[in-house]
Amino acid sequence: MVGTNTKTNTLEVRRTIQAPVEKVYRAWTEPEQISQWFGCDKVARARVTQELKVGGQYRIEANCADGSPGLVYGTFKEIIPNQKLVYSWTNGSAEYPASDTIVSVEFIARGSETEIHLVHSNFALAKSVEGHTMGWQECLEKLARFVA
Repeated sequence: MVGTNTKTNTLEVRRTIQAPVEKVYRAWTEPEQISQWFGCDKVARARVTQELKVGGQYRIEANCADGSPGLVYGTFKEIIPNQKLVYSWTNGSAEYPASDTIVSVEFIARGSETEIHLVHSNFALAKSVEGHTMGWQECLEKLARFVA
């Protein structure tokens, strides 16, 4: 199930993943796992470096299908293992720019499944909200396949 709500500068996506919360959380927080599923459908494989602690930084570099490079980076603001991550998000996209936006991801245990509740806020352009909504939906689909 995917639900989307876009406001002027915020997007919200919900998705139920057919895997336990611990497995989904590890897939979201371990670089070797993130690199296998992260990114929209245009991304083949990402390179991830991070320091998973409040104040720690992360950097995700990827090659898009058209050969263009992609880059996302930021700082972890809140970490509650198996429950919640909050981090800043800046990308290098000219088409869907994001500068110091905020991503909040809740991992909600539903028995043997996990509900992801993702809110991405502080966009300057409505076009960026639309592009990131599509990107996060594709990303969560790839995550669901990865942890299945």
